[in-house]
Order: sequence, then structure tokens, then C-alpha cells
Amino acid sequence: MLKENYFLLAARDELAAFKELLLENKLIFTFLLLGFLAGLYLIDPIAGSQIRMAISGEESGYSLIAQKQAQFLKDKGISLSTQNSPSSMQSAQMLASGTDGVNAALIQGGVLSSELADKLQSLGSVDFEPVWIFQRKGLANRTDRLKDLARLRVGVGPSQSGTWTIAKKIFLLNGIDIESAQNFKVGSYESNLADLLAGELDVVINVNPAIDPIVMRLLHEPEIELFELTHAAAYDIQLPFVKVVTLPAAAIDIARQIPPKDISLLATTTNLAVSKDLHPGLQMVLLMAAKEAQRSSRSLFLSSEEKFPAYLDLTIPISATASSYYDYGVPQTMRYLPFWLAAFIDRIWVYILSVLAIIIPLSQLNINLRAIRFRIRIEKILREVLQYERDIAQAPLTAERRLAITKRLGEIRKAEAQYRVPSGCESDYLDFLERLSETRSQLD
Repeated sequence: MLKENYFLLAARDELAAFKELLLENKLIFTFLLLGFLAGLYLIDPIAGSQIRMAISGEESGYSLIAQKQAQFLKDKGISLSTQNSPSSMQSAQMLASGTDGVNAALIQGGVLSSELADKLQSLGSVDFEPVWIFQRKGLANRTDRLKDLARLRVGVGPSQSGTWTIAKKIFLLNGIDIESAQNFKVGSYESNLADLLAGELDVVINVNPAIDPIVMRLLHEPEIELFELTHAAAYDIQLPFVKVVTLPAAAIDIARQIPPKDISLLATTTNLAVSKDLHPGLQMVLLMAAKEAQRSSRSLFLSSEEKFPAYLDLTIPISATASSYYDYGVPQTMRYLPFWLAAFIDRIWVYILSVLAIIIPLSQLNINLRAIRFRIRIEKILREVLQYERDIAQAPLTAERRLAITKRLGEIRKAEAQYRVPSGCESDYLDFLERLSETRSQLD
């Protein structure tokens, strides 16, 4: 019991000494506290719970991808809302400027300028977007060369859209400029669909995920067939943002054998981009949502479920969080703890360890702070007492001087009696009192 009381007493003395130290060095500790809080602010440990994603098209493939991700995020306590835009280009511009609170976007690969892409960060690709080229069956001049399509009436989607941009790039490789050629028609995807079915267009190009409703409609139309591009691998080499994928025979509809054979398609990717200031915790959970969404994706016949997310389109710089995800996977805290707590721990643990690495050695230096502060005070007084003893030894003192020293020694003893003697310093205190008594006795 005595041992326990001693340690409690030592702890109380240590706290009392620390309190005195704080009071004496208020300015220094205020700056240290402000520095700690500033560091805490800079690392931004609170992730938030709101993601606003820009997508092109209200009922597009992008919308379906966002819906799948939203369900996973909802289970994690995060709200994912969408903001519609006319095209991937506009989605990227909204993301770069933060319009309407947008901090994420689904963007078609290969459509951004390098200047705009550098303002964003990529979490990677989440799906393939084949370059679907649909043509009416029974055309008089059938062809398997993209260049020969220039003789036909071709719908290329809305002006400046992702489909229009990619169509322009692949036709330019064939020496054809779709902006100057009269038979290339711009318009909404819905109007392209209607014109193709009405016979006013011969060919429609649509770059969208396989789950896009218009793509699925055209794949099932009996009078429409897929155009198979020859030399697809050559386009893969010339355009770094496209890949060659295979649509297996009957992958769309086994009973109707759609398509009737394996078809090689060019495909870009759907990229999940975020603003540079989006919290790393939200970036990580978005990657987890993208992975989960792919497990049940209807477009997995173009890849395996392990394929996405993946950093395939190098035109948008990868974020540090995504790079960590691809190198090391999901942090264990994200797997087993609530999102808000996992994001907080994942963000703050390095900072706390850094602070402790500074504080712990310093605390070891001041473990006997109570004793050190006591000895500093006593030694200061002893120097004064020592000077009195020298005065006494060197020359006879006047009555006034003897009275002044006697009075001062009394004041010192009275003042010291008001201080609490720290545990473990009792012997030093008694020695101090004895020294005062010896000095006073020399005056008698």
C-alpha cells in the first residue's frame, strides 16, 4: 500500500511540476499546440461522406456504373450523387473547376487534352468502352475497311462528345477528316439510333460500355449488325488509349446467337477521375466500390472480374492513393472497421507516430522534472547564502548588515516553507535547512 501511495505521490508531483512549467512557458507551449493543430489540419484526417460524380447521360452506361457504386458506398455510410453533363469533356471540365460540388467523374479515355488531364487525378479504369460500329444489313457496298465507311452516311454522336472525338482520331489515321466530310452526321445518340432504324443513316458509331441501353438495343436489332474492324491491332499501336478486345460469339444472346462469331473490337476505357483535393479515404473507398461493381457487371465478357479497376489509360496522372492501392491493396483498417474510423486511423497514424517520436525522448529527459525544478530553486538560493557566508568570513559586518542578512535568511526560510517538497527530495530539503541554520549561527 505504501508503495502504491509513493507512486501516486510521485505522479502528482510530476504533474504539479509540469503545470508550473506550462505556466512559466505559456508562449512556447501555445506555439507548440498551434503547430500540432496546424499539422492536424494539413493531414486532413476527417474524410467526409459526400461524393458528387459527373456523368454524361441520364440513362447511359455511366449512369448504371454509378448506380452500382452508389449501393456499395451507401453501405459504407457515404452518399454518392450524380451530376449529368452533355459529354465526357464537360464532365472533366466540371471536375477540374469543382462546378456544383463535383469531385469525381466518369470520363471516356482518350478524349481529354493534356492540359485538362493534368488538372485531374485518375483512380484508374473501371470498364471497357468498345468502339461499337453498327451498320444496316444488306448494304449494297459491304466493306470491312474503316476507310470505305466514308462513302456511307455515318452517325458519330454529339459534336465534341467522346464518341465524336475518338471517331475523329481513328478516321484521321485513314486520312479522313469527319469535320469536313459531309456524310458524317452529328446528333444525340437517341437521334442516331432513330435515323439508323429509319434508314436515314447507314452506320452509327457509339463508344460506350456494353451495358449502355442504346448499345444493347442495337445489338438486339435484327436488321442491324456489328461492323468488324480489320487490322484492329494496328490501331492499338497507333492510339495509346485503345485496346483490342474480343466480343465472344453468343455472348449477348445465346438463344439468338448474338453475335454469330467472335468479333474483335477497339475499346477505350471508362476512367474514374477525381479532383486533386478529394480526401484519400474517399478515393480508396471509391476504388473498393469500383471493384465491387465489376463483380456483377454484365460487361465482364470483355474482361475478367480481376481486370478492373486498373490503371490502363496513362493520359490522366494517377493519384497517390490509387498507386498505393495497386501496389499494396486495400488497407486492413478499411476491411474491418467503419469507414469513418478506418479513414481517420489510416490518415493520422503516421502523424501521431511522428509526434510521439519527438515527445517520448523529451519526456525521458524530464522524467525527474519535479526534482530538477526543486534543485534549481534551492541552488539559486544557496548561491545567495554562499555570498552571505563569504561576507561574514572576509570582514567584520556592521550591525545594520548583520540585521539585514538575518532578516533575509528568515524570509528565505519562511518562503520555502510555503513550497511543497517533492517526494524523493526530502533529504535535499533538510540539508538546505541545515545550511540556513549554520549561516544564521555565524551571525550570532
